[in-house]
Amino acid sequence: MRITMEGEAAASRAATMTRDPQKRRTPAEIRAGNLRLGLILLAVVAVFFAAAVVKQVYFPGS
Repeated sequence: MRITMEGEAAASRAATMTRDPQKRRTPAEIRAGNLRLGLILLAVVAVFFAAAVVKQVYFPGS
């Protein structure tokens, strides 16, 4: 399979950060993304904490 220069240029363009002001995320979108990431990380920590508590309760000698 052969990749043309157009394909490589398009892939390179897609991988770079945009400087186009019309495509930039607004501060509200950035805050929403940060909140979403924070809630996901909080959920992961809660699951690990719950697993540790369950392990202590059901397997006290291990």
